[in-house]
Amino acid sequence: YKLTFLFLLCLGLMFGNTIHSQETDTTVTSTAESIQADDQLAKIMYNKAIDWYNEGQYDSAFRTLNNATMLDPGFTSALNNSGFIKYMLKDYPGAIIDFNKAIDLETNAKSYFGRGLTNMAMDSMQSAKSDFSETINLEPNYAEAFYYRGGIHYNLTEYGLAIDDYTRSITLKNDYAYAYNDRGSAHLQEGHLEQARDDYYKASLLDPGLFFAFNSLGGVKMKLEDYSGAEADFTAAVKINPDYYIAFNNRGIAKFRQEDYEGAVVDFTKALEINPDFLNALNNRGNARYKLEDYGGAVEDYDLVLSQDTSRADTYLNRGISKEMLRDEKGACNDWQKAADNGIPEAAEYLKQCKGN
Repeated sequence: YKLTFLFLLCLGLMFGNTIHSQETDTTVTSTAESIQADDQLAKIMYNKAIDWYNEGQYDSAFRTLNNATMLDPGFTSALNNSGFIKYMLKDYPGAIIDFNKAIDLETNAKSYFGRGLTNMAMDSMQSAKSDFSETINLEPNYAEAFYYRGGIHYNLTEYGLAIDDYTRSITLKNDYAYAYNDRGSAHLQEGHLEQARDDYYKASLLDPGLFFAFNSLGGVKMKLEDYSGAEADFTAAVKINPDYYIAFNNRGIAKFRQEDYEGAVVDFTKALEINPDFLNALNNRGNARYKLEDYGGAVEDYDLVLSQDTSRADTYLNRGISKEMLRDEKGACNDWQKAADNGIPEAAEYLKQCKGN
């Protein structure tokens, strides 16, 4: 019997999920006027807060900025930086309060941008979109605002608009690796495989540490049936991040497509060592073991998959085929019936071989 490979490729697991994974630039900066008068205690505290921030002492920076704003409630720069620090500390309601106060005092692009980031973190996408748009109105060359508004469009499945915003951010900042990466994800959603491939490649060139860009690049090459090229990209991803189990799984699929079934088993096993709950890798390893005529090993993997997820109709089908190869006709027919009951058309052909059909 010919095994029907209906297993999930998992190639899309990182497509689109890298949106806004960059470290947000929330650098706290001092103002020239803050050193003009040493007797202005609020500004002295403000500068001290910057020192704390640069040393990574965010709690101390926050407390000092809070004292500065208590002494001078109209200190817009202190309010903005306090908001960014609260955002970094995931005190989102507190950050919103600070940015609102700053906006009430002065129309400022940085305040709207910070509030947009915070609204985005709180999953208030429409509010975030409005804030980023206002940032752009106030400062048309704000590359990061275009980038994050592109992310909002992406999350709202407005992929064409996302591409437009990512393109604008790249025009303003041509070394923006994250914008290239995320534009690649938007192109992928639109079915623009070549454009997606080119964007992921550019992102990986600009920042060789973006392991997810290499994984996504490999995923596009898989769709373009460039399996050896995909394998090389997945290899690059796991060299950068040895715990990246998704890339190990995807490299296993690339090897499988090149009929390197032993290599595929090694990669699927590595993915499972990192994440034992990753059922796609377990299912894929069962398929590779079948190809190696290790039917018992295949059944063991399929058993584990179905013990945790009984909705996988394709796994029932493939386990049934493996059981048939082991001459377990009853077990095979039971599995094919479950596959048929769950909507796998091919199962009907196999059921014709069962007694009573």
